[in-house]
Amino acid sequence: MSTSLHRRATVQTLLFCGIVAVVSTMAAVSVRSFHAPAHVAWVDGSLAKAFEAHYDDVFPVKRLGVNLWTAIDYALFAEGLPGVVIGRQNWLYTDEEFNVSDDSTLNIRTNLALIAGVKKKLAARNVTLVIGAVPAKAAIYGEFVARRKPARTFGPLYDELLAGVRAAGIPTVDLRSTLTDGKQQQLTYFRTDTHWTPWGARLAATEIANSVRDTGLLHSSESPYVTRTQTIRAYRGDLFSFLPLEPLFERLLPPQETLTVMKTEAVTSQNGVAYSSASDLFGDTEVPDVVLVGTSYSANTQWNFAGYLKEALGEDIANYAREGTGPFRPMLAYLLSEDFRRKPPRLIIWEIPERALVVSAGLTRDTRSR
Repeated sequence: MSTSLHRRATVQTLLFCGIVAVVSTMAAVSVRSFHAPAHVAWVDGSLAKAFEAHYDDVFPVKRLGVNLWTAIDYALFAEGLPGVVIGRQNWLYTDEEFNVSDDSTLNIRTNLALIAGVKKKLAARNVTLVIGAVPAKAAIYGEFVARRKPARTFGPLYDELLAGVRAAGIPTVDLRSTLTDGKQQQLTYFRTDTHWTPWGARLAATEIANSVRDTGLLHSSESPYVTRTQTIRAYRGDLFSFLPLEPLFERLLPPQETLTVMKTEAVTSQNGVAYSSASDLFGDTEVPDVVLVGTSYSANTQWNFAGYLKEALGEDIANYAREGTGPFRPMLAYLLSEDFRRKPPRLIIWEIPERALVVSAGLTRDTRSR
């Protein structure tokens, strides 16, 4: 063990002993303040339940312990719970962009083969596939990464994704430059969230739309969609959940951010009639020829990525992205769906975060072969 790690372990042990002593003292005080209610039976557990309720009310030991230990780790060692990596100047990162498993090399090969298999299946139905590869936040905002660095596997990972997918003949959009250049104007990723901001989502959607036009598949010159600001509000990033400092040490937390919620709607006219929604314009039964599949970058409406794609492409989009399942399960679910069987689209845009490449897709052999 290095000297610094040994010193840290010693400090944490001493602090832990101190916390135990404080907690024990407070527990003793809480016990002394308990008075048994009248007419409580001893034999049926009522007294024990009354004591437990009293203890929870006057001494929330679990919250105190979690708050205190997290505050020590965060303030002294710049650490949070597993799931978050603390950066500089109040920047937080998901540890999924830093950690890899022993199977990461196998997972990369397997996932690239899976992507190639999807392309083959779609080509058999005359469906064009375009991939938007979402770069890691730690790569775009690497200047705020602190002591803990991403695993070496992540260094060439994005280029491996591009090379592997393009080798399968799939048009793939490199979003690194647009998200890096765009941060000179506004944040393209949130400081305290895993995801891109609406500004980052807009830049990515525009870049993907330009690439789609290069395929000659779509030719819309004027978009019937417009995006407007819906509301501006305070935003609590998803990485706050790995810093349980509230309510005792709330002031240690990074400041909340601002989220500008955008909404894209169809606004056009036809034969002198004004339309204000996609259903008015295209009809309730019309099935879009463009499908979006992906992760929470696409599924979460707070970023409005699907809306920006509509505006940039000038086309309605059916969104089959899902949150919390990675990019592969939503694609499999869509390919097995009645919607795909009944009417395959002309184009599928598949949003894939680069970090998903090192993780097992979680698909069994039976589901992959269906």
